[in-house]
Amino acid sequence: MAALTFEGFPPRSLTLLAELAVNNNKTWFDAHKGEYESSLKEPALAFGEEMAERLSAIAPGPPLRASLFRIYRDLRFSKDKTPYKTHVGIPFTAGERSKGESPGFYFHLEAHQLMLGGGLHAFPKRVLEAYRKAVVGEELGPRLAQIMEALRKDGYDVWGETYKRVPRGYDPYHPRAKLLRHSGLFAGVTLAPPSELHSPELLDLSFGYYRPLVPLLEWLRHLDSAP
Repeated sequence: MAALTFEGFPPRSLTLLAELAVNNNKTWFDAHKGEYESSLKEPALAFGEEMAERLSAIAPGPPLRASLFRIYRDLRFSKDKTPYKTHVGIPFTAGERSKGESPGFYFHLEAHQLMLGGGLHAFPKRVLEAYRKAVVGEELGPRLAQIMEALRKDGYDVWGETYKRVPRGYDPYHPRAKLLRHSGLFAGVTLAPPSELHSPELLDLSFGYYRPLVPLLEWLRHLDSAP
């Protein structure tokens, strides 16, 4: 299969996502499926292929691969029965585990915003306890605190703090107790869709935001050995 070349998302891409949000039904989507393929899916695949190669040169561990999330929503356990996602999502992950269980980068495009981030959205059960032990340990814990402080100073948002209390068995007054309330650890920036979105320059723009996240991914890779 020939390598794809990313030329930018067409101007139609954002209006198409906005229209899908208003017309989230099979009849409308079937009538615009060709536009979805040309304006969103094809450029997303090209972006993912080129960006995965770039990120693999700086990220820890095996080479990264991009996998475009399907446009179709999983309705089996959702009260929201709208059939289509109104965003483009591209995770960049490595290793044999599923893309939701390995640290990596993420590209998320909606009609009115672009999010570029990295980390691990939700810790698998087998990794969560390893994470907590690493947070309170003196070998890895202080380094994580430094990484997160640096990212916040650079304007990155940090997500994943979902527990109201420090888990049982851990000191609620520990200097890194806030990190113990995380069920995942993910940092990123949210931007208004930039002009670079419609050109190959999006690769350089995104790469510039991904690079400062490498220390976080390196730290999270220490948890990969969790059984």
